[in-house]
Amino acid sequence: MPITVEWALWGMSPGSKGLPEVLSCGQGRIPRSGFSELVERYAMTTPRQLPQVTIAWAGAAEDAHIFLAVQEWSGTFDGLGREIAVTRCFCVPYAQAAFGPVSYERLYRALKDQRPPDGGPLVIDPPALDAEVTAEAVDQTVIGAAALLLTGKKVCVVEGGGVSLLDRLRFLDTVAALLPYGFRTKLIASTWAPLATGHRSRLFFADHPSENALTIAWKQEVSVPESHPVAHRYHEMLASGMEKGLAGLIARFARDTGQRRFSTEDLEVVPSIVESGGEPSHTSIDDLLIACADSIEEGRVGLIPDHLARLDALRGSAAVNGGVRRRRNIVSDRRLLARSPVLVPSVQEHLYDLVLSVAYGPKLTVDGLEQILRDVDPVPARLLTALSRMPVADPAVTVRLAGRLDPRRSAPALASLSVEKLVEAGEREPIDTSVVRLVCSELAARCAKPSQRAGIGTTLRGRARLRAAIERLEGTDADSRFERCLVLLVADYGSSIDSDELREAFTSHTEVLPVPRLAALALLCDAPARQLLAQLVFRDLLVQGGITSKTFEKFQL
Repeated sequence: MPITVEWALWGMSPGSKGLPEVLSCGQGRIPRSGFSELVERYAMTTPRQLPQVTIAWAGAAEDAHIFLAVQEWSGTFDGLGREIAVTRCFCVPYAQAAFGPVSYERLYRALKDQRPPDGGPLVIDPPALDAEVTAEAVDQTVIGAAALLLTGKKVCVVEGGGVSLLDRLRFLDTVAALLPYGFRTKLIASTWAPLATGHRSRLFFADHPSENALTIAWKQEVSVPESHPVAHRYHEMLASGMEKGLAGLIARFARDTGQRRFSTEDLEVVPSIVESGGEPSHTSIDDLLIACADSIEEGRVGLIPDHLARLDALRGSAAVNGGVRRRRNIVSDRRLLARSPVLVPSVQEHLYDLVLSVAYGPKLTVDGLEQILRDVDPVPARLLTALSRMPVADPAVTVRLAGRLDPRRSAPALASLSVEKLVEAGEREPIDTSVVRLVCSELAARCAKPSQRAGIGTTLRGRARLRAAIERLEGTDADSRFERCLVLLVADYGSSIDSDELREAFTSHTEVLPVPRLAALALLCDAPARQLLAQLVFRDLLVQGGITSKTFEKFQL
């Protein structure tokens, strides 16, 4: 799943004697000042060895991000001759990272060699977390660290000075994988944290034990005291699970993407989640629709792909038959067709397609469309796109939907309907003025081609309801009034108007003809009739100006 990442480069310019600052930054939602605040918040002074990685968080709720900072030597020197360390900062939208979900290590691997274009977005496509591979890295130190995090205290890892950056990062990743994924919205971890800086890391490597953290040693078994009952109980559960393998637990936690805090309440439920066996298996369409709504509301977007896969498997079966009203009520009450800011576009579109299929399919009706338009206001663009992909039970659906689409997409939708289908849509009871206006406009566009006029005229004759509805249209501008006149004239006279028909059309109005009707007559007249039209219009202008018929006879046209 592609992930759009915001980025910045923090450091000093070569030869500078000033303070570090943001040297360059992408033109995203997070400004330079935002990245400055993140660097200062996590107190990333330069460790004695580089590169190092700090993982943290930024924002909350819909704006939650995973913050990843890579500190490395630049190969340049400041004004005092010291080598400059730079920090490449990346902010990854949590909703996109959780969709995979993506591990810290795979985010780092996807980002470590990236050099973003000036001001442009950075897009990566890392593979999702692999539960089997992650489980292989679990050892006694990992399960001890994961259990100790349930105490709510910081955990410091010592004796890791000779361990590679990737091995330390993988350790942090594996520990995090033994907690629900949602804790990553508040986890701060570092591959190396200088103790003197007062850093905020919750899980970190250091040279020496920290006074404010529980200390464990690299590759050593961890003892979790009974004085921390929740952590002690969880440690025993993990130790027991190692015998059978922890891949299943890691996969379950990877799907648990609802945002969590390192609060006593959230930490205490972790063992209970393991004992409960995880989320229930949803087997009916109704259950899956509710599960999708719950997962979106709780921010557990990692569960959505599994729900959608199950829904996709059921939509073509007999399970779809019946219960349409009940499913529509679920969709309406749980706002499943509203735009969700926590879903990436491709998942949102897949959700729309499946929900529409099982609740409003297999063909979209006028009643179904009107219910959707009542329930969802404003209608998201992606929902309109999904609706336009559905088969329709009535041409009126196509016309009503076209009225909501932008002209680039509405034009081909209307063009796909025959004249008969357009007329049928316009005459559908109850008469809808907006539909009639669209039908009239589309018919007028087709009347511009002489070859299509005869067929349009034949189809419109005898369609009293549609003709009356077109006549009642109140033109908001001259062009729309021209379209109305053109369609009505084609209905009366067919593909062209000769001189006799022109006299009839012209003299049937006692008042001066409005310009839109004159324009429609001019388009339909044959050559002799067009010359006659010029004479009749000129005569009307003279009469309107007070010239009598006696004087008019002196003009030779």
